[in-house]
Amino acid sequence: MLLPIYLSLNVLVLSVGQGTGTPIRLADGAKNYGRVEVYYNGQWGTVCDDWWDLNDANVVCRQLGFERAADSKGGAFYGRGAGPILLDDVGCIGNETSLDQCRHSGIENHNCGHTEDAGVVCNSDTETIEAIRLADGADNYGRVEIFYNGQWGTVCDDEWDLSDANVACRQLGFESAAESKSRAFYGPGAGPIVLDDVGCIGNEISLDQCRHSGVENHNCGHTEDAGVVCNSYTDTIEAIRLADGADNYGRVEIFYNGQWGTVCDDWWDFNDANVACRQLGFESAAESKSRSFYGPGAGPILFDDVACVGNEISLDQCRHSGIENHNCVHGEDAGVVCNNETDDTEEPEYSSGEIDLSINSPRPGTGTPIRLADGAKTYGRVEVYYNGQWGTVCDDGWDLNDANVVCRQLGFEIATRSLGSAYFGRGVGPILFDDVACVGNEMSLDQCRHSGIENHDCGHGEDAGVICNSDTETIEAIRLADGADNYGRVEIFYNGRWGTVCDDGWDLSDANVACRQLGFESAAESKGRAFYGPGSGPIVLDDVGCIGNEISLDQCRHSGVENHNCGHTEDAGVVCNSYTDTIEAIRLADGADNYGRVEIFYNGQWGTVCDDWWDFNDANVACRQLGFESAAESKSRSFYGPGAGPILFDDVACVGNEISLDQCRHSGIENHNCVHGEDAGVVCNNETDDTEEPEYSSGEIDLSINSPRPDETDDTEELEYSSGEIDLSINSPRPDETDDTEEPEYSSEEIDLSTHIPRPERGDKFHDDPFYTVLLPTTGALLFMLAMLGTVVVVVMRRLGRRGTRKDQEEVALSLDQLDQYSSKGDSNTYGKLPEEQLDQPDKCSASA
Repeated sequence: MLLPIYLSLNVLVLSVGQGTGTPIRLADGAKNYGRVEVYYNGQWGTVCDDWWDLNDANVVCRQLGFERAADSKGGAFYGRGAGPILLDDVGCIGNETSLDQCRHSGIENHNCGHTEDAGVVCNSDTETIEAIRLADGADNYGRVEIFYNGQWGTVCDDEWDLSDANVACRQLGFESAAESKSRAFYGPGAGPIVLDDVGCIGNEISLDQCRHSGVENHNCGHTEDAGVVCNSYTDTIEAIRLADGADNYGRVEIFYNGQWGTVCDDWWDFNDANVACRQLGFESAAESKSRSFYGPGAGPILFDDVACVGNEISLDQCRHSGIENHNCVHGEDAGVVCNNETDDTEEPEYSSGEIDLSINSPRPGTGTPIRLADGAKTYGRVEVYYNGQWGTVCDDGWDLNDANVVCRQLGFEIATRSLGSAYFGRGVGPILFDDVACVGNEMSLDQCRHSGIENHDCGHGEDAGVICNSDTETIEAIRLADGADNYGRVEIFYNGRWGTVCDDGWDLSDANVACRQLGFESAAESKGRAFYGPGSGPIVLDDVGCIGNEISLDQCRHSGVENHNCGHTEDAGVVCNSYTDTIEAIRLADGADNYGRVEIFYNGQWGTVCDDWWDFNDANVACRQLGFESAAESKSRSFYGPGAGPILFDDVACVGNEISLDQCRHSGIENHNCVHGEDAGVVCNNETDDTEEPEYSSGEIDLSINSPRPDETDDTEELEYSSGEIDLSINSPRPDETDDTEEPEYSSEEIDLSTHIPRPERGDKFHDDPFYTVLLPTTGALLFMLAMLGTVVVVVMRRLGRRGTRKDQEEVALSLDQLDQYSSKGDSNTYGKLPEEQLDQPDKCSASA
């Protein structure tokens, strides 16, 4: 019974691999996002999220008619499905036309529950934003609203930052963004929330070109509506002056839209004062003033949250909150004291009262002293030295721009990551900076916009940290351990010893970089969970995030050298592809010209291919490599007998358009977990076959699925098979191409397997055919056992017959005597001359027996 079950499973798997693709849909979402469901065997089922990534999502989205995928989802993001879990361990390359063409663990072969149902978010050309506007603000600032599907909706502020704001502002016709706003800064909107998790690089033309979670796919409320403040060439200050002071100091006032107005002192510092003074014609600023130091002004408050780098020509080129966009009163009007080369008078001296306003005093070029605490040389909690003690920085608004400034100030090249929530532990002492907002090109942290020294609303649970990258973090060497030349655990040599890489975030892009660094062409697969065994020594890298074009792993984003939260059970590995893995030759063994066990010649000997993941796509590549048009069938479980020599390939996963098997994804040369009982085989189609294929009977069990097709040059008549209950014609030998003899006819009577089945010699076309190697010996053994059983029954019955009545025994004896008398006369028709009553005696004898 195992053989029919196995063959029927093969039919199921092959039916999934049709060119048009298995029916697929998105459930419990919307048109372009939801839980992935596949239709199979009359019902809808789900896909497990093991190994589910953007490549798999791209295939699903294209199969559904979308352009590409925006995101892959796991953990039953769109709710738990019902029905069977049809696919698991899906591994698409990304260019497949349907999900069933991707590598997977087999239909309904999984170790998952519906809490792991996979989902996708698809992007489509039809998702174009029809229009964009700013609401509840002014021309250049307000709540971002987009017009989609006939109505205006908002954008959620999850992941909303300056890059997203830049795209929105340019789409609105402005030069750039001055600031990104969140938490419904311009009030909550109405209507649908159209976009969430927007992630623009910054060079997109419109928001719909940015990565996002899908149209109207969000987990937000209108209290999270995003906004922007845009910079525009139209915000030019027409004039600037100093009021209620003297030539070189006073309250800063600017002329705009026909009237004079003031500047609010929020974020006002020495950099801003320098720009104002140079715009006024002075060399530089001596001091910045706040809190209406020169008295409150009148008219509109035109600028707020001014944050100049210091090299701008005028205040309108600095980052600010937008013209007349502020939360200030005239008691916060800003002022300056400017330096003038022609001024020989002494500057006024200000008292050193209890309130030290040195926050806005000019800082030396080297910047305030800074250090990294509770980490290592390249990472840790950011601490600043001020007023005789070290203090921390609050993480409000803390981002990569701020971290970049810190890292450069510390002498590193750039920052890898900005961290908050006391990632490196809580500090002590004062919290010196809050709401830090660096542009990114400042020389020191104190040149960035911030809320003022010790002006904060934070606790040490919000201390900020950084991870810096440096040219000194170069990996000295890389190797593969506990594997072979092209696969193994990734180990890197750093600081005089070998260490490992944690698998957090480890994927094919990272593996590609590692393999190229090792001298290979590319990666075939990325491995996690200490696939090649746990290593030892330090865990050198974690959270590696390569784009894929880097030259070495140390150029990729990572959490910092030896900064990790891993154990060696998470050591990462790779399987690399190489030009040296080329198959020298391929053949079919123990079959015929167009079918047999697949064997490949490598490193001076023939070896086999394991049937793990072996399917019709793989068979197609093998057959074309052998010179055939295509494959008729893929075979597994040593269908053509177990081979010998090394098992060279395992986990082969061809797309189907490769030229040879070595171009397909596989586990690496001689890297397998197989035995020869799993050797793969193929049946190839040959264009020269002109004969009709055999017709198989409609018996109760039709095993013809796996019968080889007749060779194309065979001119003999086709075999006719009886319609008996058990049709064993599946494994009958195929007619030889040059055989002109009549083919045997098989009757529909009882099956006699004892004759007309010559044992093939070595080299015979059907040597090691399963009919001879499996079914025939099994049938012979069964017949022998039946014969023995019959003998036992006869002996038992004879003994039972002796217990009959004496009369029956005498009648039997008389009949036997009469038979002897007639036999002694040599009569050839003994039974015909017996009386009728005596003719019945043998029947009685038989009955007694």
